[in-house]
Amino acid sequence: MPRPRYQLNADDWFDCLDWLDYQLQQPNWLSEPDHPIHRFGLSTLKECVVQWRDIERPTKDLCQSTQTILEESLTMDDWGRLRKSLSARKRRRRERQRHSKAMNITLTPAAHEALQEFRTLSGAATFSDALENHLTQALAELRIQHERQLTDELKAKLAPLKASELIREVEKYLELAQTRRSLANSCKIAHQLFIKRPDRDSLRLVRDRFIEDLIWNESHLKIAHSQLVPLKVKDVASQS
Repeated sequence: MPRPRYQLNADDWFDCLDWLDYQLQQPNWLSEPDHPIHRFGLSTLKECVVQWRDIERPTKDLCQSTQTILEESLTMDDWGRLRKSLSARKRRRRERQRHSKAMNITLTPAAHEALQEFRTLSGAATFSDALENHLTQALAELRIQHERQLTDELKAKLAPLKASELIREVEKYLELAQTRRSLANSCKIAHQLFIKRPDRDSLRLVRDRFIEDLIWNESHLKIAHSQLVPLKVKDVASQS
């Protein structure tokens, strides 16, 4: 297997673990019996992630040993998605730093009272601290809920398409991703697999990866799938 360009480091340690956690919750690896992750074992990787989280800052040796495990367990498709996820997180941190200047907002009396109670119950020193540091779990749950809803929406939009129509939409998207290189393109390898072995399983993999890319774009790049020209699936479906 080709060596990935990305090298795990201490600064990205917890972001990488978050990505692994998320992937382990998804059905993709489980539904691919030939994926190299199964040589290491999904349950073993879960246990490792739990243990790795207890380490405040990993040593260079630990990063290297973890890198070796991942190199043997992840595909180049996985590495590409991991790099994009890490890049998006770094970009969001930079944006938060740029927007760290204090701002004034106007609240209704009821909203102010609710926020004051939330600050007190959370133990936060200020309103800003309460919002920045104690709404993380609620926001994470809302993001997961939104991604699930978006997944269902995209599946419903893609469902009427014939195999040839779906592949045509994916190819249009991949052409767009060549010029807009920040777009996720994990469906590329799935598309190549389908071209070599056009069956129901590989087609389903193309669809799932395509949906995953569109959701990633919306979650990390704030680009709604409706803004991407290749996803005019309603028009395509109505023409068939």
